[in-house]
Amino acid sequence: MTLTVTTEPMDSRQLAMTIEVAEERIDQEMRKAARKIARQVHIPGFRKGRVPFHILLQFVGREAIVNEFVDELGQEVYKEAIEQEGLEPYFMGTLDNVDMEQEVRFHLTIPLPPEVNLGDYRGLRVEEEEAEADEEQVQERVQAILEQNADYVEADRPSQYGDLMTIDLKGVALDDDGNETDTVVFDEEDWDVTPDQENPMEPAGLDEELVGLTPGEEKSFEIAWPEDSPSMYAGSTVRFSVKVHKTQAFETPAELTDEIAQNFGPDFETAGDLLDNLRENAKEEAAQQAEAEHVQKVLQELIDMSDLAYPPIAVDLEIDRLVRNFDMRIRQMGLQGMEQYLEMSGQTIEDYRESLREDAEKSLQIELALIELSSCEKLAVSEEEFEAHIDDVAAPLPEDADEEAVKARDDMLEMMRADHSRPLIESEILREKSLNLLLAIARGEDIPEPEEDESDSEEVEESTAEDAAQTETAAESEPGEEAAAAEAATEESADA
Repeated sequence: MTLTVTTEPMDSRQLAMTIEVAEERIDQEMRKAARKIARQVHIPGFRKGRVPFHILLQFVGREAIVNEFVDELGQEVYKEAIEQEGLEPYFMGTLDNVDMEQEVRFHLTIPLPPEVNLGDYRGLRVEEEEAEADEEQVQERVQAILEQNADYVEADRPSQYGDLMTIDLKGVALDDDGNETDTVVFDEEDWDVTPDQENPMEPAGLDEELVGLTPGEEKSFEIAWPEDSPSMYAGSTVRFSVKVHKTQAFETPAELTDEIAQNFGPDFETAGDLLDNLRENAKEEAAQQAEAEHVQKVLQELIDMSDLAYPPIAVDLEIDRLVRNFDMRIRQMGLQGMEQYLEMSGQTIEDYRESLREDAEKSLQIELALIELSSCEKLAVSEEEFEAHIDDVAAPLPEDADEEAVKARDDMLEMMRADHSRPLIESEILREKSLNLLLAIARGEDIPEPEEDESDSEEVEESTAEDAAQTETAAESEPGEEAAAAEAATEESADA
């Protein structure tokens, strides 16, 4: 049965669709649903399953019967309407509402495929900036290496918090009259200890008493343990005797030395060798950063000169992809997926998805533009390119690889060649080819125009042939028209 379908374009590549189902079909569906309902409800005077349709309709109402089949019918008529209208939705349409009072009408929003117009992308030019090593970054790395080589060195000065002190320390508990008892609390010789202001030892005040002493110095002092201390010496006063043997300060070397360079790696003989290597690495990183920024500038220029229209669902699908990728990464890091991450970060999934929206939209725009570029330039993936790509992904095996490793690699290659994997891999290769071509255009390189496909050539030839035929027909008709005009003129002259 033919559906009555009306459509109205909406903003952002969407289509408002109304599907009205013929009353005859609704009547059939209602009677089928009524038979099902009749077996479930009890109506006085009738056995279950034996209720006439008009009685059941009065008893439960039209809406209840329609509700029994409307969901299933909606899925059926959606597919039929899409086919009837010759539409190719970008994604499943969404049902906005259903009218059921008289006729049954389904109101839907259909997302349409994106439309992309790249504009004059072959005129795009973006200047590349020369990368330079950041000397400040180099010096930061030098400082990090120096700090890695920091060590304790003997200090000829009074001790400070953080120093490593070698001391003899003895502590004896005192009685109420201040006399020493037989209770020895401490008795350490050549004890290495570090006075710590933030995390002091017990009893409180011991760290402070050790500060300000010089090697060879001896000192006595008394400290009372607090009454509320959990120590067995709570409430006791202890007389300490300390003798300092050595004080060492933790110091960072003032500059790079050949010894530090040699300890850093076997490729460095002198401090100059290491410094040159740091500068070279910094320059390479700066070049990589500059290249990444250049790529983003080129892509942004392409987006800015292009007209892109896409349905909102396209952004939501890109957010879905970003969420899946992030979930996979955090699982590899040991977390138990998005739920644990959201709990730790104090976010809801809705908050997190919304935080991705801006990046997702930019990512979508880039992908749409590159896909259109590959289409305009008629880029394709050859078998050689495909095989070279998957060979790189599978990674070469060492010469001594065993049969199991060889088989595992072969299985991986076959999996990538499979029908369910190949389209995704080819899209990755096409993206890379499109981006490389775009960068070449931005550099001003001479890029040949894309070659016409055979199908394009055939279409042009057919069009040319049709035009020629029409011209010939017109030319043949012209003499006849002239003759008719001449004859009419002659007749008029004769009448006169």
